[in-house]
Amino acid sequence: MSNVSVEYLVLRDNVEYSRLTAFKGGGAAISVTADAAVKWALSGKFAQNRAVNYLTDVIQPVLTIDGVRQPLGKYIPTDAYTEHDGMRPVVSLTAYDLTYLAMSSKIETRLHLAKGTLYTAAIQALLVESGITDFFVEANTATLQADREDWEPGTDRLTIINALAAEINYNSIWMDGGGTVHCSAFRMPSADAISVTYRDGEYSIQYPEWTQAVDLFDHPNVFIAEVDNPDLGTSMRAVSVNDRPDSVFSIVNLGRRVVSYEKLDNIASQAELQAYADNKRFKSLQSTETRTFYTGPSGRHAVFDLVELVRDGESTLYEETGWRLELEQPYKMTHTGKRVVYL
Repeated sequence: MSNVSVEYLVLRDNVEYSRLTAFKGGGAAISVTADAAVKWALSGKFAQNRAVNYLTDVIQPVLTIDGVRQPLGKYIPTDAYTEHDGMRPVVSLTAYDLTYLAMSSKIETRLHLAKGTLYTAAIQALLVESGITDFFVEANTATLQADREDWEPGTDRLTIINALAAEINYNSIWMDGGGTVHCSAFRMPSADAISVTYRDGEYSIQYPEWTQAVDLFDHPNVFIAEVDNPDLGTSMRAVSVNDRPDSVFSIVNLGRRVVSYEKLDNIASQAELQAYADNKRFKSLQSTETRTFYTGPSGRHAVFDLVELVRDGESTLYEETGWRLELEQPYKMTHTGKRVVYL
């Protein structure tokens, strides 16, 4: 059995200033949802610490397993409710990852982005304006094809960032365990990109139970994406067809065309529009099987992880869609993933 503990650092100006103490049985946990706008959340009940300024301080949980410390992200408190349980004051805390700064930061005038601006440069500027300074934006040469004034005053910067990211086929922005915010390209999951492996016989696999669901409803095999924006000077259309004989949902095997049509406001180029349609087709080829499984604690998970489960000598890959780590004994970790098998 491993030796596991959790510390809660209070950061001020990115330097440890104080600490929080979680109450036993207070339900402290971290949860991650890959398709949420703000993906990481921290919650729990803590002892009152008057040194903490919940308006400006940042919380950083650190997981230690057998002497190895692993940070579990950085969090902006959004709700700190204090009550007295008859013996002591208790702070019920809810906090979200650093991308919350971009959600709470709103433009005050209509945003103007000039034609020819690099998408990545526009995203970087918006991150800085949001107060996020620790970030990594993957390089890309795509530029805006027209002057842009799409967003009204009052629009939050997270919405704008993720809209621009989608136009170059990037994931929505996400934080890693160290607190760095990433803007990265979507990549098809493959065995070369496994993030975490769990094997039989390890402390990590201690819960035999699991659940599984299979969705067989409404699987398109023709994907059409169009952009018809007068500012671009031309209309663009991309079509991607599932005609694979080895796919159960293909036109060949279903005997009919099931169309998914999407009209986009903007895209970086015709090539990116085709990549967008191809990505939609690719995702439709993935297994409809989702599985929830349970392990011991790990600080190796972030967002969009590809997880390998090895049971009885058989390897299965899952694209993780979410996880939850209980930050007290028995430190149970719940994972939900979509099986990487192509249909």
